[in-house]
Amino acid sequence: MRAVRERPVESARCGDPLLRSDWLGASRQVLEMPRSSQPFLIRVLTVGKWLAGARHWHFAFAWIFTANALVYLAYFFASGAWRERLFSPRRDARNAWETVLHDLRLRRAAPSPVGLYNGMQRLVYTGVLAIAPLLVASGLAIYKPVQLPRLTALLGGYDAARAIHLGVLVALAAFLVVHVVQAVLHPRTLVDMTAGGRRAEA
Repeated sequence: MRAVRERPVESARCGDPLLRSDWLGASRQVLEMPRSSQPFLIRVLTVGKWLAGARHWHFAFAWIFTANALVYLAYFFASGAWRERLFSPRRDARNAWETVLHDLRLRRAAPSPVGLYNGMQRLVYTGVLAIAPLLVASGLAIYKPVQLPRLTALLGGYDAARAIHLGVLVALAAFLVVHVVQAVLHPRTLVDMTAGGRRAEA
């Protein structure tokens, strides 16, 4: 009988896309190290000490984030603050564009004030409120894809939901960085942010 030559079994690790890139492979190796052998910064930034523990912390913070957002939105609309803070194209579009030009030093004169917030601030805040629900929806689709198949399908599937979740997270992180930088560059606004806005002089 003719012997059948068996093909060598390719290691699963050889086909791992993460290991095809040196820096991604190095990052993975660092994260797979025993906790005692990981660099100090990695140990400090790691929450939960292991994958399942980190997931538990992630979901715990997610529910706190969601509850906080619901309370904020309830007050936001019940108090009528949305009229002052949400972007209105007719009122804010031109002011937002002029604000961008002024911040880029392409326009000398500052845009005319349109209340406590300028048009660009309203546009960014409205954008954050618009994409934040996507963070929650995509998180639920990733967390319970079997129990929530319609939600997962609505977002384009499990992989698409993961991409949306990460994309929204990056956008919110970028907003936070820009927000902090703007506050540092204009320290007078810190007083208004802390005290709740300018008070009318008697």
